[in-house]
Amino acid sequence: MPAPRLAVFVPNLQDGPSQRTMVALANRLRCHGFSVDVVAPMGGGPLRAALDPGIGQIDLAKRHTRTSVLALARILAERRPTGLVSVRGDAGLVAIGAAMLARCQTPVVMVGNVHGDGWGRNALSRLFRPRAATIVDEREDLDAVAGQCLAAFGLAMADGA
Repeated sequence: MPAPRLAVFVPNLQDGPSQRTMVALANRLRCHGFSVDVVAPMGGGPLRAALDPGIGQIDLAKRHTRTSVLALARILAERRPTGLVSVRGDAGLVAIGAAMLARCQTPVVMVGNVHGDGWGRNALSRLFRPRAATIVDEREDLDAVAGQCLAAFGLAMADGA
């Protein structure tokens, strides 16, 4: 049986703290035997070289995270990943919106500072945030973050990986 496919949505592959966390998480999930695709509005950037060669890279050919919701929805509808991981903020809202538009029941996990102040700012955040399967604090150990993401998708890490 093929390994479950997971998708990781990043706003870009530039060298930033959230992007480094997401690339490390994608690599960790790949090490645990899962098929992983990293999806970005624009696929270029210095962190692209840090991805495991077995990780699929999908460039949505969009200039901005906010304008990539329809393209991400199309990818989710076509590929039907078991789960979608995204950073919080605009990318998280885009990920949830895309999952809703794709109508594929893909659970979305957001990774970021769970005590951030960004969620209370607008009605869109209040509408979409409850639709996330869970929100994981990025400051935790990487294996703990991976484990929480997988648990939200109904999966478990392989023993000994």
